[in-house]
Amino acid sequence: MNGSKKWVIKEQDETLVKALSEALDVKEITARLLINRGYTDEKRARAFLEKSDSFLHDPFLMKDMEKAVARVLLALERGEKITVYGDYDVDGITSVSIIYIYLASLGASVDYYIPSRDTDGYGLNNSAIDAIAARGTSLIITVDTGITAIEETEYIKSLGLDVVITDHHHCRPELPAATAVVNPQREDCTYPFKELSGVGVAFKLLCAVELTLKNGGKYSLATIKDMCRRYIDIVTIGTIADVMPLVDENRIIVYMGLSLLENTQKIGVRALFEAAGIEISKKDRRKITSSVIGFTIAPRINATGRIGSAERAVKLFIAEHKEEAEALAEEFCIINKERQDTETEILQEVIREIEEKRMHETDTVLVLAGDNWHHGVIGIVCSRITEKYNLPSILISFDACKDAEVSGENVGKGSARSIKGVNLAESLAANAEFLEKYGGHELAAGLSIKRGNIDAFRKAINEYASEQLGGKKPEVSLEVEASLSLGEVNIPNIDDTMRLEPFGAENPQPLFALENVRIADMVPLSGGKHTKMFLTGEKGSASALFFGADLKAEGFEVGDIVSVAASLNVNEFRGDRTPQLICRDIVLVEKYVDEVAEAVKYFEDVYSGAELINSEDIPVRGEFAVVYKFLKRIFPYGGGTVSIKRISAECGVSYIKILCIFRAFFEGDIIKYDRISNFDFRITILPTEGKSDLNKTEIMKVILNKNK
Repeated sequence: MNGSKKWVIKEQDETLVKALSEALDVKEITARLLINRGYTDEKRARAFLEKSDSFLHDPFLMKDMEKAVARVLLALERGEKITVYGDYDVDGITSVSIIYIYLASLGASVDYYIPSRDTDGYGLNNSAIDAIAARGTSLIITVDTGITAIEETEYIKSLGLDVVITDHHHCRPELPAATAVVNPQREDCTYPFKELSGVGVAFKLLCAVELTLKNGGKYSLATIKDMCRRYIDIVTIGTIADVMPLVDENRIIVYMGLSLLENTQKIGVRALFEAAGIEISKKDRRKITSSVIGFTIAPRINATGRIGSAERAVKLFIAEHKEEAEALAEEFCIINKERQDTETEILQEVIREIEEKRMHETDTVLVLAGDNWHHGVIGIVCSRITEKYNLPSILISFDACKDAEVSGENVGKGSARSIKGVNLAESLAANAEFLEKYGGHELAAGLSIKRGNIDAFRKAINEYASEQLGGKKPEVSLEVEASLSLGEVNIPNIDDTMRLEPFGAENPQPLFALENVRIADMVPLSGGKHTKMFLTGEKGSASALFFGADLKAEGFEVGDIVSVAASLNVNEFRGDRTPQLICRDIVLVEKYVDEVAEAVKYFEDVYSGAELINSEDIPVRGEFAVVYKFLKRIFPYGGGTVSIKRISAECGVSYIKILCIFRAFFEGDIIKYDRISNFDFRITILPTEGKSDLNKTEIMKVILNKNK
């Protein structure tokens, strides 16, 4: 864990910090955060803090909005059948839901269609269009999809139907020849904010229709506020789930939506909250934040589109009876558990292949394919892989194909996730010759590809991504807002920083560096899955939580002097509010650092022949075995990063002996290793046959011969 991430601590002009703090009447810590986000003048910073709904833009500023509204109103006037066609993720589901609810409230003849991941795949398809046409539909409204459906749009028109496309994904040079194409990403669209979610664009369409019906098309804040009260909670769920940047309109939408969700009266949403263990009816109810939506609510909705039927999720949002809503919500929780189990199984298989082939050491983009990986889950696994290795990843799932002669034509569906510096939308477009279909954002995308094209595609996209990164491996870094003392970790400061909520993409939960603090106490939680610490320093103390690691097992001890990167949190219990740190990274500062450095220097001198080794520092057979068994236990997939301090603590072997053992293992073709820092080593366990005589390795010959 030491040196595993490079901390990038931002700096601010102290004069500007003081000036902004005084002008806005905010704490200096809040002024630093505003400066980091680019809000360096009072006017813009105040607007950011106030999150005023008056900053919602006029929907008619969006290209083709008037055409879209005119066609919808014509359908209403004629009593035409309207079908809302959406994507199967949370953004698409929420988009379908709000348009269905709104049009139904106007007395429209309206239904909806969401394609199946397994049978339909992403986007519009002709078989679905045939089914919709057979229902008597004359107008299709797409939401969160359709911007690349050029051929499908022509097919819709050939059947005598009209289509209004609303989407937010990146556009290609040629747009579909629809009645209207509403997408702020259009090059010819001058709408002031380009980063709306799919449900955000859908909401803008509803606002435009309502403004036309109530105000003759003129902008009215009162009308917009009324639409917000009716739909903004659902829009918020889709916006957060789609990881849209929480700036400009998205920030205002989510701020208003989270407030409404605190006391939501929508039967389906309320039922889902309660099924997920969020008792919003209680007096001391849990605060609804973007994290609650993103990590608790959204996965349950997404699971229905991944494992079950996304149309069931629409039924939940439009439910009018409590019993139906509660039954659906419970079903979603069960499906989500099934999704988690499937995800874990695929994740383990993918990690095993990556580690065995050492792809993370050689490739810039991790491209893997498997038979019968669940299409609905590989996107989540992609996210886990990209997070683990800090590399773009593409996972492709094929149905089992037993006929070798046609296996090259077998088409698989893939999901992709990326990192800063590698734009997926551009990368896939540059390698479109290998793909059947593709679409998505800078950091997330979907695709389909023939099995026979995978090797060529893997090579091509790796070359392209490598060029984007300048031929360098991406560095794992952690952006830290500022350095704090423990004395600054207090309720007034924390409450003041909360004025920047809601946190999310492009307005992240702030991380702070607390340097040179002492671990006064350390307790493992949940069987060692997490760690609770009490940190002290010259200017104060605070409790801290580190999720996902047993720090004692990692080699940390009470009394260690450490630096932590942490977010600020308030622990509320029986009315008491106490400050708490949520740690993201931890590094040793001084205790043991010199000891390890000395051991490394000692080992290098011994190996070079400059110094004899003390007899008590020569590893014996039993210690080789203990260290090897330890490595096999902690690296079931064949490799990873480990701290020498942890090995010493758990195996009872000195630092110098561990260094000798590692070198002997390397020379005996038992492991490969790279020293990341004095503390941390990246290990790859090699396949072995039989036993090795480690005394015949060069390092042991040097040690044993010189000590005769």
